[in-house]
Amino acid sequence: MKEHRGTGTREIVKLGNLLLIHCAVLWISSLGVLSMDAEEKKIIRDQIIEMFDHAYGSYMKFAYPADELMPLSCRGRVRGLEPSRGDIDDAMGKFSLTLIDTLDTLVVLNKLDAFEEAVKKVVEEVRVDNDVVVSVFETNIRVLGGLLGGHVMAVMLQNKIQRMQWYKDELLHLAKDLGYRLLPAFNTTSGLPYPRVNLRYGVHNPYSRTGTESDTCTACAGTMILEFAALSRLTGDSVFEDHARRALDVLWDKRQKGSDLVGTVINIHSGDWIRRDSGVGAGIDSYYEYLLKAYVLLGDSIYLQRFNTHYAAIMKYVSQPPLLMSVHMHKPTVNVRGWMDSLLAFFPGLQVLRGDLKPAIETHEMLYQVTKQHNFLPEAFTTDFAVHWAQHPLRPEFAESTYFLYKATRDPYYLKVGKSIVDSLNNHARVSCGFAAVQDVRTGRHEDRMDSFFLAEMFKYLYLLFSEKRDVPLDIDDYVFTTEAHLLPLSLSTVGTSCMENATAMYSSGNEHEIFAHLCPSEQALFPNNPAYAQTIRGRYKNLLKSETVPSSPFSGITLPLHDNGLQSLEILKSMGITLIPMKDGVFHFASSNKAESSMKGVYTLKLIAELTQTPSGEEQGITPLSVQIVSPPFLGRVVLTAGPAQFGLDLTNEEHGVKGSLAKSIPLSACSKISNPEELQGKIAIAQRGDCMFAAKARNLQTAGVLGIIIIDNTEDSCSEDTPIFQMVGDDGGTNDITVPLVFLFSKEGKILLEAIEEHQNVDVLLAVKSKQYGQVEEREDKLFQELSFHIQLTDEADVKENRADSFGRMTAVSFETHVTSSPANSGVPEKSGLSSDVDQEPEQV
Repeated sequence: MKEHRGTGTREIVKLGNLLLIHCAVLWISSLGVLSMDAEEKKIIRDQIIEMFDHAYGSYMKFAYPADELMPLSCRGRVRGLEPSRGDIDDAMGKFSLTLIDTLDTLVVLNKLDAFEEAVKKVVEEVRVDNDVVVSVFETNIRVLGGLLGGHVMAVMLQNKIQRMQWYKDELLHLAKDLGYRLLPAFNTTSGLPYPRVNLRYGVHNPYSRTGTESDTCTACAGTMILEFAALSRLTGDSVFEDHARRALDVLWDKRQKGSDLVGTVINIHSGDWIRRDSGVGAGIDSYYEYLLKAYVLLGDSIYLQRFNTHYAAIMKYVSQPPLLMSVHMHKPTVNVRGWMDSLLAFFPGLQVLRGDLKPAIETHEMLYQVTKQHNFLPEAFTTDFAVHWAQHPLRPEFAESTYFLYKATRDPYYLKVGKSIVDSLNNHARVSCGFAAVQDVRTGRHEDRMDSFFLAEMFKYLYLLFSEKRDVPLDIDDYVFTTEAHLLPLSLSTVGTSCMENATAMYSSGNEHEIFAHLCPSEQALFPNNPAYAQTIRGRYKNLLKSETVPSSPFSGITLPLHDNGLQSLEILKSMGITLIPMKDGVFHFASSNKAESSMKGVYTLKLIAELTQTPSGEEQGITPLSVQIVSPPFLGRVVLTAGPAQFGLDLTNEEHGVKGSLAKSIPLSACSKISNPEELQGKIAIAQRGDCMFAAKARNLQTAGVLGIIIIDNTEDSCSEDTPIFQMVGDDGGTNDITVPLVFLFSKEGKILLEAIEEHQNVDVLLAVKSKQYGQVEEREDKLFQELSFHIQLTDEADVKENRADSFGRMTAVSFETHVTSSPANSGVPEKSGLSSDVDQEPEQV
């Protein structure tokens, strides 16, 4: 018997070995399919160069010396000559933005003749003393960073290959001039900079046309240190680094001490938080990035200490693998919205720099799955990966993270991802005069826009992804990438760091063995350089968009949208005799909590097949839905259109009877320039169309014309409130206290009904009101809220659940039940702000 058992064991061992060999063969074969030889990489690299030539050549041919190229119109975008797009235009200062932003990209791509010619053009033709109001943030990262990157490249070429001997630091002198023109923005009581500055007149000059702003975003104030410190150390003038560091000190001091998180918008005078939502996307992103990179570039461990503290909080509250959610900084266990913006795609790359590969791989894979579904990453998408904001302005953050993950892992899978980016750009964004931003990833409709960051970042990261060291005329490891991918040399560091002690102990998250808390962690420990490592982590998420349940936080699959935490919802389920059981496959099961029943053989476990039947709504995101009700004959209140609110203007929730008036269309319909029919609009509710400028700009133009209220109709074809959650329109950084008229937003299908009513009937009266206060509707009791929840439950044998064989439907019995849950709105815990948009075409901007 023993001998027989031993023989069986040996056979099992042999079988196990055979299986291991078989798996190894399959793994090697899969790598062979994914691997890319030198010739294939060269073909793609040459393709990237050709694409860059097409984009850069189109700018130089059709747009220069304008700031940007309009690729559909084949002409330059000159500020003041084109309709205003709101704060997007604040990046343009009549200083040939795209040319400056592209300087060091030309060197990376080995276009040295074109680089020398471009430097001469900047030196001879570009001025930075124009009477124009610009964004301090955008001008710093794009123009000041571009000038510094160009200067560093010129000096490198002089020293390395004795080229450009005529160059005498002209770009650095221009950068210093620009730096001094940005400094007046820091003249605040707190040290946080104004969001805008006039390049000629500063902030407080009577001619400056700025200086009335009171708020700025966290990233806007916290993304100055790399460029300003580099300028100080290259020129010997410490004033720039001092101001940038002081701004970082304020943000650090104003963090929420309990959670170690920061908000999105802060008052530059008082330091009070205006928006308390906290994530790693728009409004905050590059603040975290610059803390870590400031340590790398400057060698000051205080930046690393602060970053480690923030990072521990991010991983505790914001990171819900593979998602990166936004939470309330004071109540970090509460998600403030059900969607993510595309700017967070940079974060996996930052995690690689820190050495935290696993969550970087997880989030990147999720982003790749979304990208494959839509060709590009939508400007915002929901937690179930539906499109929330459909634009894609050719953002480079996903390519950035792809490059850094490949550099860390050498996994050929990321070359495949890079090739998909190249193919999507060529197939879906390329036009005759460059590359055009995508207005709607669902339809492929283009927008007449090619931002400078497309040339500054996208082609740089893609080229480096498919290049070997010999293909680049510099050692890329000797430089730090700014948030705009400009290259600053590590030689700027003047501080010698030591690995003898943990300098971050005072900010430690409590784990003494956390390798990332040390200044000089082991490179071998951080980067296994094993493609199988990344492949194993990705495997769980390869079918993410096809699965019914997203593996996120433990309660995400069953939390009822009636409370501010999952515990109350679980108590409701418990009262029904149901207990939650997390399973290995990432799916969550329900089991009976009845002790007598659980002791019986063949205990059944309930598996949740479908979540709540209703789609995400504005109410669930903390937004009060409004309505546009047509009250004039022949409608008489029977037509009620769901509308979204604005965060500024007259608050309709405080108006007992709403605002009633006759409709009139604005001319121009965009309302982005002076209104030409003010007599027709006087005392009426104006209709305007979304696009071309910010919501606040439309509101000011129409309010000047004397309107009673404003209805803005979406410009995305066939959008409707049934398919897309309503959102709040937000203003601009300049403050919106001057806007006093009410604004509502209609999706295009609802807007079409309104426009057809105007065409058919000369006089159309509408009521703008909270949806629950429509004319003729009996208001529901406010002390109760009824929600019907439908669950479809399947019963499966306990053994199948324990063995993770929930797909064994042979022994399953399907049942269903419905339940009504009552909750008081007073205890709903709805976040203060969520679902915000200053204009879906504009928000979020490059932050």
